[in-house]
Amino acid sequence: MNETATDISDHALVAECLSGNQEAWMQLLDRYKRLIYASTVRYGFDAQDRHDVFQAVCVEILKSLHSLRNVSSLRHWILTITLRQSYVLLKRKRAERGQEPDETVRGLEDHRPHTIQIYLAAERAEKLREAMEELPQRCRMLLELLFFSEEKTSYSELGTRLCLSKDTIGSVRLRCLDKLRKILEDKGF
Repeated sequence: MNETATDISDHALVAECLSGNQEAWMQLLDRYKRLIYASTVRYGFDAQDRHDVFQAVCVEILKSLHSLRNVSSLRHWILTITLRQSYVLLKRKRAERGQEPDETVRGLEDHRPHTIQIYLAAERAEKLREAMEELPQRCRMLLELLFFSEEKTSYSELGTRLCLSKDTIGSVRLRCLDKLRKILEDKGF
């Protein structure tokens, strides 16, 4: 697989995973790790607990991906597994502390996002990802480096990578954002 995680569709990625391609498994987990970690926030877990849930979800995906009937529901399927694993951990932690879950009190005091909010945010992220894929290569690369990369990239470095003058990066960025905005409007974003 020479394509990047954003270049390959979920259908192709799942097919590669099921054929035993280890790189595809890594791409699948990389694509959905933010969704998994973000979904654990509402449970108030610390970093270690969130990591434990992530690992449990990864194991469940590995064990059950072959049973996924509709690849177009992959995101929702992973979200469901994540919420189920989060609840299992929450229940276990409460049992260890000798606490009985009081759902009425928890429901009144819980100001964290609900499952539907997490799902809707994930859907918006998916639309954004699809729109990014429709951009010309240079725009996609520029916007990914500017807004989605974990490391800050200077305009000088961007200019070098994209064969542009560092002084033109700002105007190119604006044109790329306008293109992205148009694509998102067409998608009803």
